[in-house]
Amino acid sequence: MQRTHLLVLAKAPVPGRSKTRLTPPLTTVEAAAVAEAALADTLEAVAACGADRRVLALDGEPGPWLPEGFEVVPQAEGTFNERLAAAWAHAGGPGLQIGMDTPQATPALLDAALAVAAGGEADAALGLAEDGGWWALGLARPHPEAFLGVPMSRDDTGLMQRKQLEALGLAVADLPVLRDLDDAEDARALARTAPRTRTARKVLALLGPAGPEPAGVDVVLPVLDERDALPWVLGRMPEGYRPIVVDNGSADGSPEVAADLGATVVAEPRRGFGAACHAGLAAATAPVVAFMDCDASLDPADLPAVCEPVLEGESDLVLGARDAAAGAQPLRNRIANRYLARQVRRRFGARLTDLGPMRAARREALLGLAVADRRSGWPLEMVLRAGRDGWRITELPVPYRPRVGRSKVTGTLGGTLRAVKDMRAQLALYKARGR
Repeated sequence: MQRTHLLVLAKAPVPGRSKTRLTPPLTTVEAAAVAEAALADTLEAVAACGADRRVLALDGEPGPWLPEGFEVVPQAEGTFNERLAAAWAHAGGPGLQIGMDTPQATPALLDAALAVAAGGEADAALGLAEDGGWWALGLARPHPEAFLGVPMSRDDTGLMQRKQLEALGLAVADLPVLRDLDDAEDARALARTAPRTRTARKVLALLGPAGPEPAGVDVVLPVLDERDALPWVLGRMPEGYRPIVVDNGSADGSPEVAADLGATVVAEPRRGFGAACHAGLAAATAPVVAFMDCDASLDPADLPAVCEPVLEGESDLVLGARDAAAGAQPLRNRIANRYLARQVRRRFGARLTDLGPMRAARREALLGLAVADRRSGWPLEMVLRAGRDGWRITELPVPYRPRVGRSKVTGTLGGTLRAVKDMRAQLALYKARGR
């Protein structure tokens, strides 16, 4: 089995050469201090991940911010594309490469991203940045032309990088979308979403309080043939809550109906509830993201009550426990959910009675969980990973009505069995890893 690596391309934090887009409002010395904090956070996360090798391709000289256990190599001369290719030629493959602009990345997120490139799921993996660039790129093996002709530092750099990888015949998997630290607005946003990092503390000290978060919540709605339910669901979306409809292969015109009703529509051709939720999370930009079924069994008017504890900082994950009306939830489903809730309660002490499909958490924190399941185990894996990481998990009752149409998962015996299998796999995986 080949050894994996995590490659970091970075510039030593030197005044006048680091984070120059932070000046003004910062001085060159202050901008370099933010750059050093971001680099230290990044390298700490890399040091804690499970890669076999940790390689730092450095422009400049090492400093006290460098942890032990890194192979340090100088960056090659030439364009940034040429330096990227040279660093990959040295590191080999399979591996994952990041920069120093995403100090919010966690070891769990890096491990999950590395697993995509190293696990045979795809030839390459690409994590786009919100500004149109990219923050992470994984390759099963180095390719000398992977970066050839890709324009850098543009709002279409990520798109062009993907096109180049695909032009080389590589199957490219998507990684979560993150925000780069480029300017003062980015710095304040990252300080809000990753407040425990060195970067956040330095930004707070230099730029003052980060200020209020942008208003609004993104609501991810996985959809598979929900044409009849969409008008009611989208028509009851509260003000300030943006619906992101993730079409998972509908044949009834659902995406067109959703678009006509003003929703943001994302296509996810890979079948699976988890695949749809992952695509919706990747498309979200609001600081808080909610999830709910789009079959009219849940009322969007209940979203503010579920999201408020997260928005107010009182909880990290809120689940809407289903208060089911007569005939809304089959007995087998109620029994299965109570069993799973007991398992979570026994392991983490979270007082749960249901793994409710209406839920809310902070976007960056959710990305950091690196939930990997793409089928029916996604809801349980999210809660297990959140409990493992010490999240404050709370539950609120929400009314649950008979759905419109037939469920593609729990509405059939085959779907129910697949869901049970996926959930059991998550419990078994958690038990195998140990706490």
